[in-house]
Amino acid sequence: MFNHTFFYFFLASLLLTGLFGVYFSFQKKNIIKNYKQTDSKILKNVTGVIIIENGPLKKNFQWCSFDILINQNSIFLFPKSFYFLPKRAIQLIYSNSDKKHSKFTTLLRQLNISRNNVELISYPNYLFVGTRRISLKKLNNEQILIFEDIKKSKNY
Repeated sequence: MFNHTFFYFFLASLLLTGLFGVYFSFQKKNIIKNYKQTDSKILKNVTGVIIIENGPLKKNFQWCSFDILINQNSIFLFPKSFYFLPKRAIQLIYSNSDKKHSKFTTLLRQLNISRNNVELISYPNYLFVGTRRISLKKLNNEQILIFEDIKKSKNY
């Protein structure tokens, strides 16, 4: 009996993961259609890590691939875990921006740029003491220039 229960649980978890992936891919298309502005920039297949720290002993690492939509007032991140399964979109807004073209927002607190990497630091509403760091790795010069322009022109 335990073998059958485990098999059905495994099958249901695979099916549920697939359904969430389809839902979040439709959500991504809908967000891009509704929130894309005329001067938006889209970066595709950027690799990175999401590190969620909630207290001194709790860290959660997620290795992802990202599609990024950069607007005048916000950054939409569309993570894909295992590099092909879509996950919930993350929207980071700048502090001086209006929330006209926004959905569920999190304030971008820091933007750190190094040679080939960019680190986005935010404090989501659901983490009372924690932080979420999104490290984008192996960016080319053109992508780094986009983030440097954000750092210069936006007051976050």
